[in-house]
Amino acid sequence: MAEDFFGNLSKTLKKTVDTVGKKTDEFVEIQKIRTRQHALEDQIEKNYQDIGQIIYNRYLNGEAFDENLAGICKDITDLEKEIADCKEDVANKRGRIVCPACGASVPKDAAFCMRCGAAMPEKEEEPEDAEFVHVEPEEEGQEEVSEEEKTAEEVLDEEPEEKAEETETAAPEEEPEKEAEAPEEE
Repeated sequence: MAEDFFGNLSKTLKKTVDTVGKKTDEFVEIQKIRTRQHALEDQIEKNYQDIGQIIYNRYLNGEAFDENLAGICKDITDLEKEIADCKEDVANKRGRIVCPACGASVPKDAAFCMRCGAAMPEKEEEPEDAEFVHVEPEEEGQEEVSEEEKTAEEVLDEEPEEKAEETETAAPEEEPEKEAEAPEEE
C-alpha cells in the first residue's frame, strides 16, 4: 500500500513539475513578446516626440504653420516659461538662483554656473530706503489711498524687524475699528 501511495505521489509530482515547467516556458515566451511589443511602442512614441521637436524648432525659427500647430507650439512655449518660473521659485525658496544658460540651481553668490560654467548675471541691488509715491487714481470712481493703507503698503516692504515694531504700535489703532464693526455684524 505504501508503494502505491509513493508511486502515485511521484507520478503526480512529475506531472505537476512538467505542467509548471510548460507554464513557465509559456510565461517567459509571452513576456519576451510583450517586452518586444513595448519596445516597439516606445520607439513609436520617441518618433512622435522627434517629429514634435522638429516642428517646434521650426516654429521657433519663424516658419509658418497652420493655426492648430502654431497654437500647440505657442502652448509649449508658454508652458516652458511657467516651468522656468517654477524652477526659479524653488531656487529662491532654497536661497539659490537659476542659471540662465542651462537652468541649473546655483548659489546666489556664485559668479559662474557649476554645471555649464556660464557667467551668472550680476545681482541687482535693491534700494533699502525705497520711497512710495502716491499715484492719483485713473478712474474717477476710485477713492484715494488712505494713510492706513499707505502704512500697510510700507510695512509690507520693510525689513521683518521693522514690521514687528510697527505692528505693535499699529495694533491699538486697529482695535477700535474692530469694536465698531462688531455691532454691525450682529
